[in-house]
Amino acid sequence: MAVQDRLDVIEETVEKTVEHLETELKSLLGQLEALAWNLPPGPSGPTPDLLGDDRFG
Repeated sequence: MAVQDRLDVIEETVEKTVEHLETELKSLLGQLEALAWNLPPGPSGPTPDLLGDDRFG
């Protein structure tokens, strides 16, 4: 029973950590988006992939 209780505590901690990281990531992405709108127009080349996600480009 003690092992199960410990696993429950670990699971709850992991869930809270993931929720916190999701919130932080959304905040950072919002800040990047706001910064992108304030950047002057760049060269006519492709937009750099700041997040390393080339699925959309």
